[in-house]
Amino acid sequence: MRVCLISNQIAAWGKIGGFGTATRALGHGLVKRGIDVHAVVPRRSAGGQGRVEYLDGIVVHGTSPMETLFSGRIFREINADIHHSQEPTIASRLAQKALPGRIHVVTCRDPRAWEDHFIELRHASLKRRLMAPVTWYYEASPWVKDAVRTADAVLSPAPAVLDRRIRKLYGEDIASEFVPYPIDLSGELPRKAVRPTVLFVGRFDRRKRIETFFRLASRFPDVEFIAVGRAHEVAYDRQLRKKYGDLPNVWLPGFVSRFDRPGLAEFYKRAWILVNTSVREGLPYTFLEALGYGVALLSCLDPESFSSRFGYFVKDGDFEGGLKYLLRDDRWRILGESGMNFVRSTWDDRSCIDRHLEIYARLLGDATGFCDAHATTP
Repeated sequence: MRVCLISNQIAAWGKIGGFGTATRALGHGLVKRGIDVHAVVPRRSAGGQGRVEYLDGIVVHGTSPMETLFSGRIFREINADIHHSQEPTIASRLAQKALPGRIHVVTCRDPRAWEDHFIELRHASLKRRLMAPVTWYYEASPWVKDAVRTADAVLSPAPAVLDRRIRKLYGEDIASEFVPYPIDLSGELPRKAVRPTVLFVGRFDRRKRIETFFRLASRFPDVEFIAVGRAHEVAYDRQLRKKYGDLPNVWLPGFVSRFDRPGLAEFYKRAWILVNTSVREGLPYTFLEALGYGVALLSCLDPESFSSRFGYFVKDGDFEGGLKYLLRDDRWRILGESGMNFVRSTWDDRSCIDRHLEIYARLLGDATGFCDAHATTP
């Protein structure tokens, strides 16, 4: 049984983001269940990625820009039984055209309408703005929408808000199925830092508005602020570190992978509160990871009502007031533990992989005994 994951990244070779983390985690989870997993991603030559690489048991095929945008040859070469896109792109459509008789699944992790693309452009670098026509063709052209509408199954990592956005974007007749993110959680309850600790995890890209996090740090000198990540734009990253790196209560450890040991989990274990300052998101992978370790949320976005249920939803830009609220009377602890219980009941590696295997078996009609062979594999 061969599964081909299609994504714009895979959390390696210098590309960082939630799509890449989800792709790599899913692929590795399937490999551990005995599945032959391939992944097709744009090749990051600057990060040292070759044409074919091996990552956590996944065979990763890196495609050139022309191949990524126009050619389905790589999919014929891989000859997978199932193609699974981790966000619909033109590559999803190319796979369908290359092997129309195979199973094609699409997970919509961040469905974006026109207004979302405009928000991205307003906060993008000049280089990304100049690439807007290519980005539109790759992510939002009519052929991408066709890929979703003709897929054998459409999946979503959020049970409510993303389903509504999927229907609005691709058609009211699209019925997405909820499948949880693969969240790597230890069995131990986290031991929190003694000193109040506030965390940011993500790219230091302009739409993330990381400077709001640093300004918050300057107003709370008795609280430790840790910003894990870096910007893809090297000059902007250097500017941020020069401007805010000398704050005595700020730690900038750089990019830390979920897949390192020790890795990102060590920061979640000690943190009290996760701050999200972005202008837009789907359901951030970091929300689930943080809540899984009892970290309360402080965010100006409220997907699935996570921020208002398990932290503080900043409606008016007053992050300072929100942080004071969470720190007062240890509210962060009560809300974080509530979120931890909720996430650990649904979002974890085992639940995610089990659900994917069930869907794959259903779509294949279980003609090969695939479901029986893998139903009890640990």
